[in-house]
Amino acid sequence: MTRPLSVCVVSGGRADYGLLVPVLRLLRGDPRFRLQLVLTGQHLALGVKGTAARVRGDGFDVAAEIDMAIGRDDSASIIRSVARALDGMADVFVRLKPDIVLVLGDRYEIMAAALAATIARLPIAHIAGGDVTEGAFDDAFRHSISKMAHVHFPTNANSAQRLRQLGEENERIHVTGSPGIDLIRITPVLSRDAFFEAVGISPRAANLVVSFHPETLAADTLADLNELLAALSSLGPDIAILFTGSNADPNARQIDERIEAFAAGHPMARVVDTLGAERYFSALTHMDVIVGNSSSGLLEAPSFGIPTVDIGNRQKGRLRADSVINCRAARAAILEAIETALARGRRPSVNPYGDGHAAERVVEVLAGLPDPRALLIKRFVDVKAA
Repeated sequence: MTRPLSVCVVSGGRADYGLLVPVLRLLRGDPRFRLQLVLTGQHLALGVKGTAARVRGDGFDVAAEIDMAIGRDDSASIIRSVARALDGMADVFVRLKPDIVLVLGDRYEIMAAALAATIARLPIAHIAGGDVTEGAFDDAFRHSISKMAHVHFPTNANSAQRLRQLGEENERIHVTGSPGIDLIRITPVLSRDAFFEAVGISPRAANLVVSFHPETLAADTLADLNELLAALSSLGPDIAILFTGSNADPNARQIDERIEAFAAGHPMARVVDTLGAERYFSALTHMDVIVGNSSSGLLEAPSFGIPTVDIGNRQKGRLRADSVINCRAARAAILEAIETALARGRRPSVNPYGDGHAAERVVEVLAGLPDPRALLIKRFVDVKAA
């Protein structure tokens, strides 16, 4: 194309924004592109969960905002929020007229963007397709987005093979690694003293980061949380615990309330809803174990050598480094896994999600697209049985 390629990047909140930052920075500074950043979902939530101001503070111009009016976190309310997102995407895509829509991951906000782009006959590029997380409905969203996408940027070879199993053409698949690893490479971390002061806790004999999100396909994710909190209560007084807030999924509010109540009764526990990249990577640098069921324990944590205790099935099936310990969502099993992780300590670990140059690969593939509209007609490739 002789004119800059208009790339509409849709972000639904902190779950994808941090991973997108390295790509956004390269697109913003490259004359071959015109970046159109659209914010929706948790970015526009009221209170501490809203992150739109942070995006602007990072220096990005926002082309559009789509308020999904996420209030209650029951299934019916989330369905209505997705409907609002679809309605908003229709207007935004008509106004912006992008050449291609770039999305990352597997959230329902991103599913809405992909569906709207498909109906609008806009090509879609998808980062992080082909992963597996059997314990969350995000798994179905991710594979659905991949089938709607026209260019794929999986983070590893295993995920690329799954895209082929979904019938995607090999020439559309480009293994890039995760741009989240790029963010580690370019983000400075705080000193140990500055970090602990910033999050309001004093370091103890053992220091834990806890990130627990709803396991959306589980029968009772709140029961799993209770098992985790019981295990943390059993660790003794010389433990510091830093909780992060949960994603906007069913039961998220109840999870946050129970964690807040736990922290109120434990003077060495603190809750910081959104840490941001600098403080979060500082936590992975200076804390001793990350505990919970967040994908960051598998994607980013191995780059820091910090052990991860991955609880339950939320991340089941996802590629993992040898620094990750999986356990059942039961008090005794969680306690044993934490004690094992503390005894093991930090050790070098190979991160299977890339070398820190994923964003460069994504941008170069986008720059090499001769005519994105020519991508719209896809061929289904049957996988022959061995």
